[in-house]
Amino acid sequence: MSERFFVEQLEVGEIRLDKGESQHFATVMRGTVGSTVQLFDGTGREAFGNVTDVSKKSVRILVESVQLTEQPEPRLTLAVAPPKGDRFRWLIEKATELGVARVIPLITERSVVDPRDSKLERLRQNVIAACKQSGRSRLMVIDRPIALPKLLKQASEEQIVLLDPHGSTDPVGIKETSTTTAFIGPEGGFSDEELKLFEELEATKIRLGSHILRTETAAIAAAARLAFRE
Repeated sequence: MSERFFVEQLEVGEIRLDKGESQHFATVMRGTVGSTVQLFDGTGREAFGNVTDVSKKSVRILVESVQLTEQPEPRLTLAVAPPKGDRFRWLIEKATELGVARVIPLITERSVVDPRDSKLERLRQNVIAACKQSGRSRLMVIDRPIALPKLLKQASEEQIVLLDPHGSTDPVGIKETSTTTAFIGPEGGFSDEELKLFEELEATKIRLGSHILRTETAAIAAAARLAFRE
């Protein structure tokens, strides 16, 4: 498999890699003119191209055709109260590899969320890196943080799944053709008032075994269970 590079816009003709990708090609890979590389733009568009010019600041690539991959179904969203530090970055990386369509950082009574755009941009770079590694052609979306009650109102028409220690271990009630949003609470769990909101929406409750999982572990275990169920 050719080395994959991300570009913001992919079309037939001459493409230039940005400075970071150019440095990786020229310095780390020691790539040369005539090399074949694989490109993607995060919207499902992919292409192979031939390198025509190389410098540490800019690599030019000639693209003759572009292919579009279909949007995978069903779509899975993780609404999660972000764990602290690098654990959220790890969650983002693994969710991307598992094919999660969207991650929504939750503001809950027992969680604190960093709302800065710079934080979201760094996480987007983690998504790009995970797509390059895993062969995924569409970027996972990371939303701005949102309060739990507001999100539940927006998602009321979707299939809502709540990770709950008292739920079922077999997600038989979950429709495979639906857009599903799985909610994962903070380390202290959702408050009683927050749990009432899920009850009002008749959310499907599932549990992931008998052990108490950290937030990031629960999120990825849920993603694997829901994404690959038969």
